[in-house]
Amino acid sequence: MKTYYKSIITSVFAAVLGISSMAAEQTNPTPYPLPASHAISTIDVANGLIERAYESVRENSPFAQFEEEDSSDDMQLIGEMTDYAAKYLGTRYRLGASGPKAFDCSGFIGYVFKKFGFNLSRTSRAQYTQGEKVNKSDLQPGDLLFFSSRSSGRGKVGHVAMVVDVKDDGSCTFIHASTKHGVTYQKFPDNGYYSRHFIGAKRIIGSTKA
Repeated sequence: MKTYYKSIITSVFAAVLGISSMAAEQTNPTPYPLPASHAISTIDVANGLIERAYESVRENSPFAQFEEEDSSDDMQLIGEMTDYAAKYLGTRYRLGASGPKAFDCSGFIGYVFKKFGFNLSRTSRAQYTQGEKVNKSDLQPGDLLFFSSRSSGRGKVGHVAMVVDVKDDGSCTFIHASTKHGVTYQKFPDNGYYSRHFIGAKRIIGSTKA
């Protein structure tokens, strides 16, 4: 839906640019040469009109409003998900468990997302194929972080966690089912185990590939 709205807005902008090109070509409607200052003045006026047209489209387009509403809805959903996930802090880890009395890492993430209508694959490696790739510098709450593990081997996904908070400096806190502490919070980057084993991040909420 967002892509559809963006394509329409892009078409509107293209039409405005077409008008600007026509205006630039018709700055002298007479057969007589005009002073250079007149041509520059006419172009400046046309550019001003074009800029106001852009602003009008941005401010009044119902499609832009819909996108803002979608973003607001996503943030509300993410807040509910992180609060829900926190209810399971301290729940013990068990390999192959998918809750609610015990979880492994992918079982925990899948359990939380399913509560809110998202059906993720069962394993962390398969979950890594879902959603849209996110740069580490662009993380937001609700994103999934993937790491290698001792059992998966170097460079292969073996662990998954969900971002719950992002600081101004780009660091974040994630929640996950760890083998030692069960469901718990962890800072990232930690300049230790998780920094060394980080593989990538994916965005499920708001993604067209979810």
